[in-house]
Amino acid sequence: MNTDKTKPARKVYQEMYDILYRKFYDHNKAWDCLIDFLAVDNCPALLNQLEHKFEWLFEDKDLCEKIMKVYNPDVLKQDMHDHLGDMYVDNQSKLGRTFKGQFLTPDPVCDSICNMTIGQSDSQVNILDPAVGTGRFLICAHHYAPNANLFGVDIDLRALRIAFTNCAIHGISVYLLHADSLRHEIDISKEAGKYNWKYANKWYSCWDKLKEINSVKPREIDVNNRDKKCAQISLF
Repeated sequence: MNTDKTKPARKVYQEMYDILYRKFYDHNKAWDCLIDFLAVDNCPALLNQLEHKFEWLFEDKDLCEKIMKVYNPDVLKQDMHDHLGDMYVDNQSKLGRTFKGQFLTPDPVCDSICNMTIGQSDSQVNILDPAVGTGRFLICAHHYAPNANLFGVDIDLRALRIAFTNCAIHGISVYLLHADSLRHEIDISKEAGKYNWKYANKWYSCWDKLKEINSVKPREIDVNNRDKKCAQISLF
């Protein structure tokens, strides 16, 4: 049986990343360029949010030709697995970074939890993942409830961008917010929550503009335990 690394979609992502790394010799630069490219190609309106207009690509004919020779949107759309999330973890490991309490849930576990908590539904329910990571649970939730309103929160901006890119590639409408679900108000039934969600799907962080939960002061948050929460699905 093929491993995820040998699947056509994973090979496309990896080859594109390798081309960019050979160009910049910087793992983070190569990664950010890859995600920017994929996100904008699948959600053109996002271009207005970026601080660049892909000069690094269009002003380098050789790089552009290499990227476009490898890039195959049809192959990527056919594979719902979170290959970008797997690559992100691998990339951070290359940089010597550890993921304290952060992990990517296997697809079968995502499917099992979504089946138990959501089930097949055509209703326009609201589904929240307060530790969305790279978006695996929301992609799975969309399969079970295609008409649901999907919301995701995470403190890792790069992971959140992957979630947005994954959903854009597969045409999944989603609201993603760079925030701390233990510190910032995310309940849409509250005024502060409604206010905060207007900053969803921003490519750059709006962390300093968010309103905090009234009953929780920053000093009361257990920072050591903040990142130990598992990804989860909840209805609200």
